[in-house]
Amino acid sequence: MANAVRINRRKRKPVLAWVLVFAMLFQGGAALALASPANAKSSRSAAVVEVTGDVAYKKSGGSRSYAAYQDLNLNQGDSIVTGPSSSVVLRVVDREDEITIGENSEIYISDLVEKNGGKKTKVKSWAGSLWAKVKSLIGSEEEFEVETPTAVMGVRGTNFMTSVNWKTGETTMAVAAGIVSASEADPAADHKQTRNAESVSVYPAQQVALSSSGPNKDPRARAEYADPKALVEVLDKKVLESFIKNIRDIQKEQDKIKAQLKENLDKGEGKPDGRSILKISTPADLEAVTTNFDRFLSLLAKSAVDAGKLSQKAVDEANANIADASRKLDIHNPPALDKNAGIDPEVEQLKKQAEPKNTAYEQEQRELRDNQAKLAALLDRIEADRQRIQDQNQKAVAEADQKATDQYTSTLSADEKKQFEESQRKNANQPAPESSSRPTTPPADSGSDSGSGGGSTEDRPSAPVLISPTAEAAVRNPVQIKVKAAAGTSVRVLNGTEEVGRADGQGDSEVTVTLRTLQPGTYNLTVQAFRDSAASVPVSIPPIHILGIGLEQAGAIKDGKINLALTMKGFTPAAPFYSVEAHLLYDKVALDYRGPADLTSVPGTVFYGSQTAETLRQVSDASRSELIYAATAFETQGSGTIKPIQLSGDTLLVNVPLSVVDSPSGSAKVDLGYIKIIDKQGNTVYESRDIQSISVGTK
Repeated sequence: MANAVRINRRKRKPVLAWVLVFAMLFQGGAALALASPANAKSSRSAAVVEVTGDVAYKKSGGSRSYAAYQDLNLNQGDSIVTGPSSSVVLRVVDREDEITIGENSEIYISDLVEKNGGKKTKVKSWAGSLWAKVKSLIGSEEEFEVETPTAVMGVRGTNFMTSVNWKTGETTMAVAAGIVSASEADPAADHKQTRNAESVSVYPAQQVALSSSGPNKDPRARAEYADPKALVEVLDKKVLESFIKNIRDIQKEQDKIKAQLKENLDKGEGKPDGRSILKISTPADLEAVTTNFDRFLSLLAKSAVDAGKLSQKAVDEANANIADASRKLDIHNPPALDKNAGIDPEVEQLKKQAEPKNTAYEQEQRELRDNQAKLAALLDRIEADRQRIQDQNQKAVAEADQKATDQYTSTLSADEKKQFEESQRKNANQPAPESSSRPTTPPADSGSDSGSGGGSTEDRPSAPVLISPTAEAAVRNPVQIKVKAAAGTSVRVLNGTEEVGRADGQGDSEVTVTLRTLQPGTYNLTVQAFRDSAASVPVSIPPIHILGIGLEQAGAIKDGKINLALTMKGFTPAAPFYSVEAHLLYDKVALDYRGPADLTSVPGTVFYGSQTAETLRQVSDASRSELIYAATAFETQGSGTIKPIQLSGDTLLVNVPLSVVDSPSGSAKVDLGYIKIIDKQGNTVYESRDIQSISVGTK
């Protein structure tokens, strides 16, 4: 048969209480999946061939993210994240396979090695959409896999696209060329140990949707001819551009599949491979099926142009490379797909049998799917409104700032105006606080009169005028303080005597002071204006609560175990939430989690009560382990509405017991690598990928 792809669907408990936990669990946290060091004997790498917008990467075992750039080489264990309106194209250097990654995506390179004479490539896509163009593999030892939260795609050579919807937890995969074989994994075994009796072969112009809902069913009931318009809605613009650029290669690969199907029909083999949704009995069936291959390409291109994700010029350029006029893309009036072309009657019966029945379980599943769809639509509307309001506000602020600047400079002499413009340029080009060469605390001789600065009262600059915040606030890093201060002064924000941010005063123009990263907790900051050694009277800033989770060792080792305390800090009733996820990473040889997966509710902790659920799940590779904590509040039938969790002050989240395996040095490093907190509607309350590291005593 033609080259195929294997997909393994991971099953999850169909319990309504866990919907938000699992919708959140793989949205961002799984991007911290363990980073094994690259095989020392392997020189394999993936090169960045194109970068657009905000794209960051993190090296294997590293804690800091850096801006990605063209010709950057990535290796096993590296990860890459794209921001809004951003994308990146990776090329596996020794095979020229290409992966185009769209906006708001998270990719982790879990394998990029040469083993037993074969090359193994595996990437994990935890969010967003991608296009994979994989050349045919040589020999059974070669592997290429793309994994999502609900699927593993083992590729032998094909062009296909995937999209992971973090709101519903569903993965959609559609094939443009090649064949994909999808099968469920045994929940009690490794995801690669599939049951071949339950699989489906997905052909060009077909798609399959994999989610965590519903009992075990024949996956052929979930495969169908693709919906181009729906695909365009979930695929990124850059992904669709890669599709259109590869049209000629896609058509060549399709020709191979067409020839193979014809050969099978000539031999009297109606089922192409026994597990497809197709049964081709006559030449008319074959014509209908293969015609869909070409129609799908035109329909996908038309839908992308209609949605503004592809330009007419891109389609024209693609058509210029297609020699056969009958196969050029038609985006004006393309015929619809024949949804019944060559469909096996047995599959139609399976689909009918798979339709929801009027049972309590099926009713719960229907309500779950309906709620997920409503939530996704609501979040889309909220995001659109938020972006529109933000754009309007930014435009209004920019216009107001320019008007104020024009009015102010009109009153200045030529020399004063020149000095003012120079001050503006300096402020715009100043380095970030942590990289500044300036001292992190005020000068020693400026501290008198309760830190308000030395010099006579006449020498003191005027105190800055605080613009925002004007009230107590719960915020995230980086914190921004807006003030007005006299030109020629240095505005400094202080935490006690420690400087946490500075900028240059600009007279009547508003100045934004971006503070360095602050640890979670509550801060009572002050702001002062400095000129040489003289400082103004300090101005108090309303309390600022930095949301986050703190990590520390609770007590010494006892009975071969240590306890790690995760504490929620900076949260106030103004920042309610519903679910929490946190990831701990540590050396496998030093520490191990041997406790239960489902935790017992503990009085005094954040998630205490009968309508809460907490889990700890450990995954490991050859050297490191990752412990994933997930918790949520949930509703049960007749329980009424559960109010969001609201905290006031630091509150213990969970005590994690870790067994000490082997730690000759008497200490071990533990990283808190990822945190995500969401509200009941699935909106992100707090998210952080900044690494917090502590050293724990193991003796």
